[in-house]
Amino acid sequence: MSRALRLIKSDILPGKADREGVRTLARVCFPDSDIAEPGYLDWQYDQNPSGQVYELITKNPGMVTGHCAAIPLRYKIGSQIRMGSAAVNVMTHPDYRGRGIFIILHKGVFERCEKGGSSFTFGFSNEYSHKNCLRRLDYREMGRFPLWVLPFDLNRIMKSSRPKRGILMRSAAFAANPFWRLGQAALNLSLKDRSVQVEKVATFSEEFDRFWRKATPDDTNILIRDRAYLEWRFTNHPTRKYDVFAARSKGEMRGYLVARITDIEGIPSALLVDVLVEKTTEGNRAAKSLIAAFNRLGRARGAALGLCLILKHSPLIPALRRHGYIICPKVFLPREFPILLHWNSPGRAPADLFDLNNWYLTLGDYDAV
Repeated sequence: MSRALRLIKSDILPGKADREGVRTLARVCFPDSDIAEPGYLDWQYDQNPSGQVYELITKNPGMVTGHCAAIPLRYKIGSQIRMGSAAVNVMTHPDYRGRGIFIILHKGVFERCEKGGSSFTFGFSNEYSHKNCLRRLDYREMGRFPLWVLPFDLNRIMKSSRPKRGILMRSAAFAANPFWRLGQAALNLSLKDRSVQVEKVATFSEEFDRFWRKATPDDTNILIRDRAYLEWRFTNHPTRKYDVFAARSKGEMRGYLVARITDIEGIPSALLVDVLVEKTTEGNRAAKSLIAAFNRLGRARGAALGLCLILKHSPLIPALRRHGYIICPKVFLPREFPILLHWNSPGRAPADLFDLNNWYLTLGDYDAV
């Protein structure tokens, strides 16, 4: 480690030793993000109901030069409960890149995850870190999130598009827009289901705990979405506002959906952040009604586009397709969304843990939404 310390010219310290330094680093590395906002790191690192963050920084006498963290999370793996984690807010100051800080801090955080009982760590790499994650950190790529899209207003989308997409495409979108709106209105009317009641809710009540216990079969690996987690993740978030819908039929809750309205690549967008429905006929009906409510919310709030990251084998997919969602064509894809997993514990990892078909993941599992 002494050679590594000479190379990075920084000390390795627990992250809590200089949270203000971490916020300063975030303002440099992610100037458009809310990581540096007051309360964000306190919420994400210290108020997590699953436990205290695993966090390391590199620091010289003048500033924090690097940061890596993994937040502990509880997962249901088959019929068992296991501790896992998700790597978040990995940053290196521009003046210190290329010295191995990213690798050194990651490995140190993995060691702390192992000691803390976190068996595995999810990573959601970008184009710059992806190769290092696979080659030098022993992450394994499980697959990639498909980006599902539904245009609400084609003309507004194409006005926001980069020039290289062409005047011909923008002109075609302008001409087609009234017909697209008419078709979507007819589709939404045909998908109305009076047997399902969808309500916007302000809090996660005990009903969500009862729903969680009955909604997930033992053949699915999934982040535990109980009331404590949902309240922390969505209700108590200090900088982001979410809309939550609950679907009920025959007097019972059948599913929920969490949405967020924000700009993506300059386009006002509705993000379907998280959703869970029963694997039953009633759950399938709830899924259609929840997506209809999500689409209405997006249009009412001025979104031009509906977006969703969810795996192709999710029970939600038939409902998404019925509402007109498609996988984003590669030419319009803003970036790839790889899903990485690192095994922290000694011994061999269970082979089926790395099989994406065994997992339920949504945009809400992603580290930056």
